[in-house]
Amino acid sequence: MAGLLSLLCAAGAVACGGGHVPARAGAPVDVARAPEPAQLRAARLPAAATAPAPAPAAHAVDAEEHWYFEALSADGRRALLRQLDPKSRATFHIRVVDVDSGRTLEETALPELAKIPASTIGGKPTELAELEWMLASPAFGRDIIRGSHLAGSFPFGACGRLAAAHGGSAISFDAGDWLYVADDTGRVRRRLVEEAAYDPRFTPDGKHLFFRRATGTVDVLAKYELFVVPSDLSSPPRAVPGSSGMRDRFVAHPDGQTAFAVASQPRGPAGRRGEDARRAADTCVVSLSLRPPFTTKRLACLDGAEQLVESVISPKGKWAALSTKKNAGTDGERRMEWRLRVVSLTSGKVVRDEPEPAGIAVRAISDAGLLVQSGARSVVITDVPAKTSRELDRPVDLGYRGFFRNDADLVYVREGAVAVLDVSKDASE
Repeated sequence: MAGLLSLLCAAGAVACGGGHVPARAGAPVDVARAPEPAQLRAARLPAAATAPAPAPAAHAVDAEEHWYFEALSADGRRALLRQLDPKSRATFHIRVVDVDSGRTLEETALPELAKIPASTIGGKPTELAELEWMLASPAFGRDIIRGSHLAGSFPFGACGRLAAAHGGSAISFDAGDWLYVADDTGRVRRRLVEEAAYDPRFTPDGKHLFFRRATGTVDVLAKYELFVVPSDLSSPPRAVPGSSGMRDRFVAHPDGQTAFAVASQPRGPAGRRGEDARRAADTCVVSLSLRPPFTTKRLACLDGAEQLVESVISPKGKWAALSTKKNAGTDGERRMEWRLRVVSLTSGKVVRDEPEPAGIAVRAISDAGLLVQSGARSVVITDVPAKTSRELDRPVDLGYRGFFRNDADLVYVREGAVAVLDVSKDASE
């Protein structure tokens, strides 16, 4: 498990842009008109081949493959997976799997998208021109169109650094630290903002695009806010009030009206600096309207002075489980203390507060309040309303994350294969 988590962290920098604290770059550029650098002109390669045909049967999984569970479709029938390759960080391979049969419905490799560097800010002077020439190539356009066809029907249309509006009317992607927008032909229109920006997500109707943008620094760490822009770029991006500090794991309610996320936010309107700012920051679960004017609301908050480690939110936003840590030492002693809290997002109250055992992490929580935690040696199921916990009587590798498709069925991925676990059964009190 520790090896897989390390792999996820390493690959995340490639897939999602990383957490850099960038300097401001130049003004947005029309990529289609970008001049071709001489060094790229000399080394230009032929256009890539077309995507492989969808696999008609279940895929034979290599034991060395590692797959990240990107999303579960709104009806719970299809899983979107992205391959993580420890040997080649440039891999970008995605797959759609039928949950009940385990059959691979569609899959494709995106080699041109995978060539885009993980970091593009603060390097050599010619890097922007070189990057934008790569983005203007027909092969790159074909890549992002293939990716959009697979990702567009999943929540937010998101798969790693790529996102697509439902129906493919617009595409957005991260090229290192910069966010770009393309049309349905694969033509990259322009860089969206001057600052570093990550995690593109489209609203269910495809009319708007959300993304996180760097807006300053807190001590040495980057500060991000959520921004929204019309997919047709008819007006400039604007900040979403109350979205400061939102994390990148969003949960979309099945009705398509609301999303939920966890944010670390200051208690007061302005906040404070330094150590006082960290103590005054609360970890909150926030709801976000997916229609204009895109309002936010705090549903439940934890007191500050603790760093958020991991969080999960139930599919309809009824429950959230948050793992935190803090230094509990005195007189310069460093002694970390981990805690687990489960909050009811209906009442806003913490209903479970306890030390979190070492070697175990939160994976998912259902709308019925069934919390799943797992580690290298065990899987623990906690019925939060009933205040009972149990371990599964057989070992199950749940991977890094899972998704509940109803109150009891947890969908998870093991070495590229999709499986379903009914966590209401197999009781061993």
